[in-house]
Amino acid sequence: MATIKPIHDTTYEQETRNGLVLVDFRSDWCPPCTAVDRVLTQLATETRLTQQVKFTSVTVNREPLIAQAIGVQSTPTVILKKDGRIVDAVIGPRSVREFRALIMKHF
Repeated sequence: MATIKPIHDTTYEQETRNGLVLVDFRSDWCPPCTAVDRVLTQLATETRLTQQVKFTSVTVNREPLIAQAIGVQSTPTVILKKDGRIVDAVIGPRSVREFRALIMKHF
């Protein structure tokens, strides 16, 4: 079973520089973030996706520097990076189907 890997301000660039990487910018105190966590955890168990997508998260109240540097202003914000470049972003909860479609358009 794949998991969502927590990353930190100091490891963000290294963890997101290669391939397709989903980054969930979340806050500990945020109820919508919990909803997004459940959806992304479900997606992270789909073998087809986990073979092609790295699932990660940044807790912005503990790791604020990278969120500030790339302009994340609210949580949850989910970005997709492809080979180190941000190629897509969404703010707020989405369904499994919507997140899957967001990911699939970048294969």
